[in-house]
Amino acid sequence: MRYLFVILCLIGLVGCDDASDTLKIGGKEFSESTILSEMIAALAEDSGIAVTRRTNLGSTLVNLEALKRGEIDIYPEYNGTGLVMLGQPAMSDGNAAMERVRSLYQPLGLAWSDRFGFANNYGLAMRADRADELGITSISGLVAHADGLTIGIEADFQTRPLDGFEPMTARYGMQFDAVNAVPLEDRTSLYDSLLDGSADVIEVYTTDGQLADLNLLLLEDDLQFFPVYQAAALVRADALVRFPELQTVLNRLAGKLDAATMQRLNSQVDRDTLAPGDVARAALAEMGLLDTGDELDISEPVLIAHSPFISSDPEERTALRAVRSAYPGRRVLLQERTDPLAAVGSGDVPIAMVAAVEFADLQNDGSLLTRPFEAFGVVGQAYVHIVGRGNIRNLSEVEVLATGPVGSASHRTAQIIATAFDAMTVTPVNDLAGADADAILIIAPIGSPIVQDMLQNGSLLAINGWDSGNNLVRFPQLRQARIPSDSYDGQTGTTETLASQLVLAGPVVVDTDAVGPQGPGASIPTEVAALSDRTVRALHQALGQTIGLDPAIRAAPALAPMLPAPPAAVNPSPAVSVMTALVFIMFGWLIWLYMRPERR
Repeated sequence: MRYLFVILCLIGLVGCDDASDTLKIGGKEFSESTILSEMIAALAEDSGIAVTRRTNLGSTLVNLEALKRGEIDIYPEYNGTGLVMLGQPAMSDGNAAMERVRSLYQPLGLAWSDRFGFANNYGLAMRADRADELGITSISGLVAHADGLTIGIEADFQTRPLDGFEPMTARYGMQFDAVNAVPLEDRTSLYDSLLDGSADVIEVYTTDGQLADLNLLLLEDDLQFFPVYQAAALVRADALVRFPELQTVLNRLAGKLDAATMQRLNSQVDRDTLAPGDVARAALAEMGLLDTGDELDISEPVLIAHSPFISSDPEERTALRAVRSAYPGRRVLLQERTDPLAAVGSGDVPIAMVAAVEFADLQNDGSLLTRPFEAFGVVGQAYVHIVGRGNIRNLSEVEVLATGPVGSASHRTAQIIATAFDAMTVTPVNDLAGADADAILIIAPIGSPIVQDMLQNGSLLAINGWDSGNNLVRFPQLRQARIPSDSYDGQTGTTETLASQLVLAGPVVVDTDAVGPQGPGASIPTEVAALSDRTVRALHQALGQTIGLDPAIRAAPALAPMLPAPPAAVNPSPAVSVMTALVFIMFGWLIWLYMRPERR
């Protein structure tokens, strides 16, 4: 028993020693906090300190409580948040805020490192076009419109007692029509809600990479409600004693980061979907803080080709989000191509965002030749905008119609319209604004800024009579539609036009000769790899559209509905048939035995 007791004591001491020799690093559930936690961890490991990562631990309250209990030793925090968490008034003076939090946290056995060099303040952001529509540039400008707007916020911001949502609305004297709160770990979805129109305003961090990537408007905090939030490390005092090298580690980070750097690093994680640990180590190597020579290994991006003019912010975001979901860990970029499907066919890009009208070539006899490409899901709708110049007010007056380059969606659409009405010449140009033409055709989602610019010196022309003759049968990729009134400044009334479904598409690999069964160009070289069924289904699911693909275009076979299994054969095998016959004979014999007359 004595020996057993000694062994158990030794095991307990070893366990305690292991715990004390490991630096436990926490962090909040958003990219910037994780990047900073990974930087601390990488520098600590470089100094010979064993590290246990508990990044993405939870909210501010969770991390602070874990720090007090000793469940973690350190995590990145902001001095403004540190004040609020102890019920102190916010400060706009960073130096004063730092001095104050140090004095407040010292009795708790917690210490603040020197600041990393940047501030990440709360803010409110809007799409630039939406803000311009309402004439809003500051948070005070929201007051007159808030009761008709939806705001998206994170749950952590909703619960903050002094600098959170309710104190902010009280300070500015406004009340929003609806509030959509998301968990902290899903805060990047706020940007999706802003772009898809389900939110008019969202709460952001001023170092978010999406602010620059998406060209959003950060509203001025004209009442200076939000305090300064300068990043530093909050650490247990006993951890500084247990790990003497830790203070040197934190000193190496002091003043090394600015807001522009953090925006770039956040963008690499949120937009390019790179691992926070890789981003952190690469940044440290770039700043000369790590001697390992680590460089950020940015894999070859997945490119999405699209025609000129055809994309806009909501459609771009939908396409990017879907492809990133199907290609986890890869960067995804949009690239303008004159003929996106030709780029897919040559193997330059794997995916294209195209209008249905791009799935066919117009032949000399006026017929359409289907191109060997297949669609994966719906992104939106592209509308035909014909902008008449000068005194041109009707399509019948147009003799020369300018479009984008040959092969583009606008050029293909213009050729079809010219063939249908047989009354105009189509002229492809590279500079629409300088085109010498009666009208300009642009196929793009409603609200296109390019169309709005063209309308400054023109007006939208209606496409009437499309359902006369056999146009609906000859050109099914173009559907009748209307551009609602007030879609553009100066537009009065609805405008009859055509629309073409906007989809993600890829190649159909046909293992035939170069000249396919439908003529030249009907097949694609076999070295072009078609997307796997798994990737196609992932794209379709990520698009999340309730509308089906236009039947005028080819859908990927992977999206075909599953047919019910055929009924089993009546006679599945000869052996079963023989056995069945024997069973019937046996039953017949038993019946005969029962029914036969009794012999005496």
